[in-house]
Amino acid sequence: MKISLVEVAGANFRTSEVSDNLNTTFKNRLGMRKRYLPARLAISRSLAITSAPPKLNESADGKVIKGDVLFGTGITLSVWVALIVEHSKEQDIDIKKLIELVARHWHRGLKILDKEWKRADQDIAKFVTRVVDAGNLPLSGGRDLGSYTSSTSDNASTGLIPVPVGEISEDATSKEKILWKMNGPGGSPHSAIMGGVGSGKTRTAVAMLKTIREQASVPLLAFDFKGDLGTDSTGNGYHMDKLFDAQILEPPREPIPLDVLSFKPSDDKEIDISEAASRFRESFGHLKGGILGVRQRPLVHEAATNALNAHVPCTLRHIKDALQSIYEDREMKDDGATSTMQEICRFPLFQPELKPDVFFTKSWIIKLPPNVAEDSRTIVVNLMLDALDQYLNSLNDANCDSDGARDLRILCMVDEAHRILGSKLPSLSSLIRLSRSKGGVLMLISQSPDDFKGEDDEFLSEMGLIAAFSTNAPPTNATRILGRGAKLSALQKGQCFVKLRGEHSARKVCAWE
Repeated sequence: MKISLVEVAGANFRTSEVSDNLNTTFKNRLGMRKRYLPARLAISRSLAITSAPPKLNESADGKVIKGDVLFGTGITLSVWVALIVEHSKEQDIDIKKLIELVARHWHRGLKILDKEWKRADQDIAKFVTRVVDAGNLPLSGGRDLGSYTSSTSDNASTGLIPVPVGEISEDATSKEKILWKMNGPGGSPHSAIMGGVGSGKTRTAVAMLKTIREQASVPLLAFDFKGDLGTDSTGNGYHMDKLFDAQILEPPREPIPLDVLSFKPSDDKEIDISEAASRFRESFGHLKGGILGVRQRPLVHEAATNALNAHVPCTLRHIKDALQSIYEDREMKDDGATSTMQEICRFPLFQPELKPDVFFTKSWIIKLPPNVAEDSRTIVVNLMLDALDQYLNSLNDANCDSDGARDLRILCMVDEAHRILGSKLPSLSSLIRLSRSKGGVLMLISQSPDDFKGEDDEFLSEMGLIAAFSTNAPPTNATRILGRGAKLSALQKGQCFVKLRGEHSARKVCAWE
C-alpha cells in the first residue's frame, strides 16, 4: 500500500456538491456543531454495506475537510484508514485512490441516511434506532441486534392467540362468534384466504393481521403485488407499515437489503454450497413457463456452485456471469436460461447488507407493482421464501406454554398469491409443512380455489384456516376444498365460507359489512 498516515492527515477530502449540501442539512437536523460529524456518520453507514460504493456521477466539488479533522489523528486515523482499505479489497491504494473512495462512501452514506430519516418520520429517536439497527450495534444493556437469540424474546409471541375472521366474524346462521385459535395445540397457524376482485379478502386478511399484532409483537414479511398494503404518498392504503413499523421497499428502485443467497455453513462446505446451488436452481426454474430443460438444469447448478464458491457474499449477477462463462466456454448459444438471467439482473433486486438472521427479525413490505417485469417479481418472491424457509428451519423449535400454545416468530403474507401458486415451489411447500414448529406463519391471499389445483392434495390440508369469498370460479375445486354446499357464487357481500382444520365442512361466516 503506497500511502502514509501523514499524507492522509494533510489530504483534502470532499464529496459531491449535492451530497455536501445534504451533509450540512444533516448537521442541522441532528444538532451537530461540526461538519465532519455527519460526514463520519455517513462514511460509517456506507462501510456497513459489503458491496463497493458506486462511482460518483458528478465531480467531487463539495467543501474540503482535512484528513486529520475528518478522521482524527493517531490510532483513530489508523482505524479509519484500515477500515476503508479493507473494505475496498484492493491491493495497492495510494492517497488519490483513498480520497476517491472516501468521496464515494460519503456520498452513498448520506443518501442512505436521508432515506432512513424520511422512514423515521423525521424523528431523531427513531432515526438513531434505525442507524443502530442497521449497523448491528449494541444498545444499552448489551442487546445485540445482530443476534437472533437476543431478538427472539422481543419478537416471539407468548400464549394463545385467538383470531376473528375479519371485522365481525359471526356465524351467518347462529350469530355465534367465530375465533380461530391460530397457535393452539395440534393446529396449524397457516391460512388461505381467497375470493374474487372486490370481495373483501385482503380487507379480511388485514383485519386478522391487526388482531395478531395487538396480541404479539412479531415481525411481518408481506409481498404486495397491488401496492395497497402500506401507506402510499397520498396517505391511503391499509397502513400495515405503521402497524408493524415495517419498511416499504420497491425493488429495483430500492434493492432488498438481504443476503438472499447466503447459507448457514457446517463442517462440509462442499455439500452446503451444492445444496444452496440446488435451492437457487429450483427457485429460478420455477419462473413462469418452467424455463429450465434437462440440459439447462445442471448448467444452472454448476454456475450457482461456481459463483457461491468464488464470492462471499454471492449475488445474482455473480451467478449470471458464471452461467455466461459456462456457455461461452462450451460454445453454446444463449437460450431461455441465459436470457432470463440477463433480464432479472438488469437492475439490482437485492443488496447483500443483512444476513437472514437479522433481516427476518424486522418487518418489511415488498412492493412488486405491475410495471416491474414478471420474472423479476417472481424471482424476488421465490428467493425470499427460500431464504425464509432455510432461516426458520435452522432454528430450534419455538417454545410452547403449559397449554400447548406455540410462540410465533414471523408472519409472512403473500397477497395475490396466485402468481406463485400451482408451480409446486419447494420452499413454499416446506414452509407450509415445517415452519409451524419453528414459529412461522404463512398467509396466502388469492383469487380462487382453482389457484391451488397445481399444488398437491395435502397442501391445503395443512392450513389451519381456509376462507373463501364470492367468486365465479367453477365449483369443483371449492367442493373439494370446502365440502358440499359451499356455493361461492351465492355469497352475499362480506360473507365467506370458513373451514377450520379438523372440521369436515365449512360454515358461512359474516366477516364484514
